[in-house]
Amino acid sequence: MKKVLAILLTVTMILSLTACGGTDTGTGSAGNSTESDEEKVAQEDAAEDTQSGEDNGQESSAAEDGADATLKSFKMGYFDTGSQDGTSVPLRNNLVAAIESLGATPVAAQPAGNTPDDYLDALDTLISQGVDGIALPWVSFMFAGTPAAVKKCEDAGVYYGFYWGVDCETLGEDTLAICQDSPKFLGCFYQQENDAAYAAMSTLHDYGCDKLGYIGLAASNEMQENSRDYGVQKACEDFGMEILVEQRDQNVTMTAEGGATTVENFLTAYPEMEGIVIAGNTQFVMPGVAQAIASKGLTDFKVACIDFPDDMESYAKEGVLVYDAGAHITGPVYLTILVANAMNGTPLTDKGRSYNQQYIKLTSSEEIEQWVAIEDEIVYNTDELRQCLQIVNPDFDVDAFNELVLNYSYSDIMARHHAE
Repeated sequence: MKKVLAILLTVTMILSLTACGGTDTGTGSAGNSTESDEEKVAQEDAAEDTQSGEDNGQESSAAEDGADATLKSFKMGYFDTGSQDGTSVPLRNNLVAAIESLGATPVAAQPAGNTPDDYLDALDTLISQGVDGIALPWVSFMFAGTPAAVKKCEDAGVYYGFYWGVDCETLGEDTLAICQDSPKFLGCFYQQENDAAYAAMSTLHDYGCDKLGYIGLAASNEMQENSRDYGVQKACEDFGMEILVEQRDQNVTMTAEGGATTVENFLTAYPEMEGIVIAGNTQFVMPGVAQAIASKGLTDFKVACIDFPDDMESYAKEGVLVYDAGAHITGPVYLTILVANAMNGTPLTDKGRSYNQQYIKLTSSEEIEQWVAIEDEIVYNTDELRQCLQIVNPDFDVDAFNELVLNYSYSDIMARHHAE
């Protein structure tokens, strides 16, 4: 596996980083790129061929990689909510860049709303457009919508997998029964929610902030040990910390005004409060939280978050934000790699499995400042992605793939793209 990573690192140090703008809608290019003219032409030709109605699975040249290989073009489907927040934009940009880098055509569908039925309707749209693979956000299909989504993909003969918040074992009996022996099921990409929350609490404890307010996601009947709530509770037990009060109302935590009101109410009821942990909707609520803290002149009051908000560099410099975990946006990219290998006749595994998708964890103002400077960049450039195809790099196997997934981190990105 070290050989594979060495190949990726060498290629990266030679070539400059692909970058993207933050307002791309995901319906075309992911922004400025360092790809060669030949790569751009190959991608444009592949897109034109697909749009002309020729069969999916046709060949496109991979000679620009220096490999004596051809890549099969295909259509990769995904869901574009149209949102422009700090999670959806980089996810969309990185996914579209990966699809195009691997010789495929991105196909987007926008759900009418945020219910499972809305996403199932959008899934029907993608299938009707002849996609070969689909990245499914599990949180949007969970519970009643998941078995239906799986059956639609199976019936259509489309490769699929899930990202965000679930491993194979917790898909549910009905869903797992369909997926278990299916060659079309590629796997689940889940993140360690408990670990991200536990690290947030540990950081607050290190700052002497043990009496806390909690802004969290809506309580679920499906609470598992791998949850943000569990990580918070475990830290309280281990460090003697205390959650004095909670705010979980999504009508409140989805706005900056709600964040400001929440802080005011927290401190009125509990003036001894020393900090706040925000375990969801950070990108929406944090501006109001920071404003309310600053207005009260609470210089020793600290906040630790999950999910990256806009302007987090300012919050870090002001001394209020001491920890943030986010940028867990690579699951659809990894699913695209699996689909591309399968389409090229070199599936990395014959059975879908769970993969531990990583968070980017920032634990200092310096790391936050550096992240803000690079956050619009593409995580894996074209050359790195094509090295993840067995048809190009025969040494790349499922173990190398799993190592790629596990290595995703702040230090990994800095080493590959910003080495001195």
